[in-house]
Amino acid sequence: MARVPAVVGPLLAALFLVSSCGAPASKAEATGSKTGAPATASTPAAANPPPVVAPGVQSDGEIVSAVKWIEGDLEAALAAAKAEGKPVFVDVGAYWCPPCRELEEKVFVREDVGAALAKYVALHVDAEKGEGPELVARYKVQAYPTLLVLDASGVEKGRIVDAMEPPALLAALAKIAAGGDVLAELEQKVAAAPDDLQARYELGAAYALAARRAQADAELDRVIAGDPDNAKGLAAKAMSDRAAFLVAKIDGDSERAIALYKELQQKFPAAKESVRAYRAIGRELHKLGRDDEAVVSLEAMVASDPNNIDLKSSFGWFAFRERCGQAQALAAVDAASARQPDNAELHYLRAELQHQLGRGAEAVAAIREASRLEPESAFYKRQVRRFTELSGGT
Repeated sequence: MARVPAVVGPLLAALFLVSSCGAPASKAEATGSKTGAPATASTPAAANPPPVVAPGVQSDGEIVSAVKWIEGDLEAALAAAKAEGKPVFVDVGAYWCPPCRELEEKVFVREDVGAALAKYVALHVDAEKGEGPELVARYKVQAYPTLLVLDASGVEKGRIVDAMEPPALLAALAKIAAGGDVLAELEQKVAAAPDDLQARYELGAAYALAARRAQADAELDRVIAGDPDNAKGLAAKAMSDRAAFLVAKIDGDSERAIALYKELQQKFPAAKESVRAYRAIGRELHKLGRDDEAVVSLEAMVASDPNNIDLKSSFGWFAFRERCGQAQALAAVDAASARQPDNAELHYLRAELQHQLGRGAEAVAAIREASRLEPESAFYKRQVRRFTELSGGT
């Protein structure tokens, strides 16, 4: 797990938007998790109980989780938490999100993690199905996976963003349980060192994610003024955050957000945030129903660095998630796959796009190649079955 995880306090979310991270509504459907083998039809279950299956990834790609996930929705989890005197642990993710799969296959199967989460009522929420979108909006979830810790009344006590190794996860949970207030700590840090632009940026971003708009605006203004040439790399971040979190998310003003992203690109064309802005502009254009323009923006992103495979992949993930410009995105992903034929994730992405374009046989071929390249991946084994069933094949 290469990414550095973020741990933030109440009502704070990730300081970035994922580019590659729906899924079935229940935990079992999304992960293929199970608690044991069923009894045979000829033997009564009570007389011959099913064998206990140890947590872990099974040979067929199914997952036995060490975590006891509650069935039902958040309301059921909160009711159970009140009855049991426990906090609630909510795993917010999506089946197509790679770091979410890392949690499923490498972290939640660990006995020590299962033991730690036994102190919580644990709930999985598919961010894009059922109550997921409403919960994402309520808790301002910005990236997958986001792990929320709530009290029994539903008030957020803290969150962890992105996948992390078990020891780091357990330490982060312990920190949240200790009741640290990250926002207050950032405010104290800025008060102690008013000229520390990095600290001001972190505070401004935290205010933005906590929907404290006026305070966020003031801090981001100070960062932009203090780094006029983006020499510290903070002005571009501040401009991007203002467009994404204040204008697009809080204000819901896609037109204004697009204008701010374009202003960022004009002012700091070499900044990495300016390249990312193409995708953000595409997202806002898609919200406005201007899909042709959205595709043009994503194509401009790819053209800004034709040899960058990550940009081609980002176009593919955008098209898959938004169901917009799949044919053009598939061409970009195919080009990336031709340059990196051993990249299993690109073949998986090709499968999703081929499926959306109604090309079942091609989708099956692509996912089988992904599984061939990573034969130990439980996720790809399950996806081979999924695409085969969707195509009506065997």
